[in-house]
Amino acid sequence: MNTNIDAIQQFITYFRDQTENISNINSSVFQKIIYVTALDTMARAAFGKEYKNRDRNIYLLEKLTNWKDRDRVSLPQLSLALEKKGLLIGPLYNYTKMKLDIWPRGQVLLLDNSPQLAELEIIAQAPERDILPSCRYAALFYTYRNNLIHEFREPGYGFEISTVKDQPYYLSMLNEPWQLVFPIGFFKWLYAETLVGLEKFLTDENINPYSQFEFGSQWHVK
Repeated sequence: MNTNIDAIQQFITYFRDQTENISNINSSVFQKIIYVTALDTMARAAFGKEYKNRDRNIYLLEKLTNWKDRDRVSLPQLSLALEKKGLLIGPLYNYTKMKLDIWPRGQVLLLDNSPQLAELEIIAQAPERDILPSCRYAALFYTYRNNLIHEFREPGYGFEISTVKDQPYYLSMLNEPWQLVFPIGFFKWLYAETLVGLEKFLTDENINPYSQFEFGSQWHVK
């Protein structure tokens, strides 16, 4: 018997009811900040305070959503990360540059052009392999979230286009770096998707989401 069903329904309904309010905000940046703040709260409701915030947010993407590209690796970000570490002669860097050289410039590319993490783990040597997890799209989305919340800006120099509304993509002008874009439509999809997964998770595990938070007049952590 699920003893927390009423609390779960109240929690989920509250967040579903905010969807229209968020959509009515004129600024897409402001909308994104609210979406990732809400995702933080959902991650805590599911996974509690014993995990670090980064871990909670990535678990949320892995366990509560069906984002099919979360385990793919960004080749442009991987190339930059390897260059920053001076790892320019290993097999992973060579493979990454070879693949990027054939990406068609001046076009919009979706994330299904990116390899899966498991594919690159086979190619990479030990120093290179350590860099791979941070270039996975699930991790990059958390980096994007940090830029929004802590720096009040979106990372990179990409911009949103009307032809791709609900999934991330790359843009590149001729002779310019590839820019990764998470459009506002993807945030809306992820918000709705997470609520479906969260409701099922809380119900299956019989978790009261409110038990993961402190309530009361005292503001200090108890």
